[in-house]
Amino acid sequence: MPRLTKRLPSYLGIKQVDALLAAPVQSDPKGLRDAAMISLMYATGLRVTELITLKLCDVDFTRGYLLTRGKGSHER
Repeated sequence: MPRLTKRLPSYLGIKQVDALLAAPVQSDPKGLRDAAMISLMYATGLRVTELITLKLCDVDFTRGYLLTRGKGSHER
């Protein structure tokens, strides 16, 4: 049987990304947290599960990188 062609994933447009980044209320501590999480996911390509399992020891502030485990426990 022939293989089905894979569809490309859908993505957000520029206006949608701008609206998403502007959505959290940054005067509220939870809003600041949400804004940081959204910005980190957008800037790094982290998946939600990778973000919520991230530990402080996984972030190297002096070198400017973070280490996470993705699907199948692969480091990236």
